[in-house]
Amino acid sequence: MNWNLCTIDWTAIGSIATVMAMIIAYRAIYASVKQNKDNQRFQLLLVQREIEQKRLDELVENIMIINDSIQPIIVKDYSVKLTNGIFTEEDRHFIDGMAAKDCSDSNRLRIQLMKYDKEEAVKDVLIALRNLRFKYGEWVRILSNLYTFKTSRLYLKPELEKMISTMKKTIVEINPQMEQNADQILSIEKGDLDKAINLMSIYSYMINKYILNNRKVFEKELLAFVRKEQSRIDNISLINQ
Repeated sequence: MNWNLCTIDWTAIGSIATVMAMIIAYRAIYASVKQNKDNQRFQLLLVQREIEQKRLDELVENIMIINDSIQPIIVKDYSVKLTNGIFTEEDRHFIDGMAAKDCSDSNRLRIQLMKYDKEEAVKDVLIALRNLRFKYGEWVRILSNLYTFKTSRLYLKPELEKMISTMKKTIVEINPQMEQNADQILSIEKGDLDKAINLMSIYSYMINKYILNNRKVFEKELLAFVRKEQSRIDNISLINQ
């Protein structure tokens, strides 16, 4: 076959070449845009993971600060000193410091509960910690107040009666079988202050046992929650790719 250059439609060929070049260019641009979007999406996932990790770390830090401040064995020792009549002014200052720290921890915990109010898994852990801290804080405040009442002999009778009622209620709540022992102490012909101090012996024993037992359960729940959350955070970029 003889080709005559004059008979070739160069305009058509040029148009075809142009279209092909445009297609190639478009595919290159599309691939570049897609890659950029994928990179942006990946970067956003990394940022999200960093934010979630920081959030979890801050939560755990706050929980551990509160949990570590709960020292039932120490408070039990001071309770024994009170019931044995060897609780000193220096001891009271120490307990007052623990009471102040407990108040601070109460505020810290309240803030965490507000932040995670809609997240049930976290909320359950925080509520378990709140129950521990509440019993502990109640114990510390009663101990401090009883020493103040004992040394000053100045107190309001309704306030003392409320403390006695609180101690007995807590004792029975933890172990109903101890109600008879509490009633026996309160039936002795003594003043309300002496009854309250004597009742502290049972009260401190029951509270100490309650906190130690329930703390083990709480720490297991905390560990399970953190393990699950950490796994979720570690998989954020993989799951969403």
